[in-house]
Amino acid sequence: MAGAGGAAGVLLGGILTDLLSWRWILFITVPIGIVVAALTVVYIEESRDPAGSRGFDVAGALAVTLGVSVLVLAIVRTSVAGWASAQTWELVATGVALLSAFVVIEARVAKAPLMPLRILASRTLSAANSVVLLLGAATLGLWYLASLYLQQVLGYSPIETGLAFLPMALCISAGSALASKLVARFGAKAVVVAGMLIEAIGLLLFTRISADGSYLSSFLAPSVIVSIGISLTYVPATIAATSGVARQEAGLASGITNTARLVGGAIGLAILVAFATSRTSSRLQHAAAGPHVVAQALSSGFRLAFLIAAGFALAGAATALVGLPQTSSRTAGRRRRASGWSLARLRP
Repeated sequence: MAGAGGAAGVLLGGILTDLLSWRWILFITVPIGIVVAALTVVYIEESRDPAGSRGFDVAGALAVTLGVSVLVLAIVRTSVAGWASAQTWELVATGVALLSAFVVIEARVAKAPLMPLRILASRTLSAANSVVLLLGAATLGLWYLASLYLQQVLGYSPIETGLAFLPMALCISAGSALASKLVARFGAKAVVVAGMLIEAIGLLLFTRISADGSYLSSFLAPSVIVSIGISLTYVPATIAATSGVARQEAGLASGITNTARLVGGAIGLAILVAFATSRTSSRLQHAAAGPHVVAQALSSGFRLAFLIAAGFALAGAATALVGLPQTSSRTAGRRRRASGWSLARLRP
């Protein structure tokens, strides 16, 4: 479903931007959200633990949201203030302090913690979340910077950019269906490691882009390889995360995994943009700013960002190799049956 949504999103995003305005990208989520909320009321059955405590961890939610936001702001501001400025490190310290407060709130203050820290005692869950965080850091920046390369360097329109991403979205959708079958055969660890390594290869191929490149020579093959790596990583990592906890906490584990992907994407995007902007600005300071020179400077910044993203992917592969337990397909099957879960229930 994520692959199908990605395919629709890049196409509709290009159409809205070309025909109306980029502001529609933000507005269109409002009616979509209203429709989804209405359909949820009609079609989703209620599920509640009568014996469970009810409440919302407002303090924890505020602390973690502000903490991540301030860290992202600190990284983004480095393009203006620089990494060595006091302002940057004051923001970093504030972000770290807020995230530390979140840990204290979850451990000692909250009656109904947003994220009970005891669940992180699961080695499988912690390793899977770390992998997903690094996957998000490598992937979200890729989509953003690759779209800028297509439009600012190759001169694509928004609709053409959306169509350029279509093979990538379709490969993610198809690869996700294949990933669960591979997990059943080889186990989650092997598939996650392979997926992150494949993504790293695709990102390294993206470092070959240039101002004189083209879609076929510079973009298509790396994007397809990366999309295969994404699908072979996210599906088994999610399976590993949810199988690493008790059945009644599978929803919580899934929510934490999705949050890890989004937090990793936000921080990773900020890092990649900061380094790309710094490299591009540095190149433009030492050359006359003609159109081709600007395109070369932008390409240089994008290449550096893709190289860092490949480092995130390799770190994810190493994390999976060291952190995820080795589970044979037969053992995994017994564990899934014992916990009441099966891959069939996780497939579309």
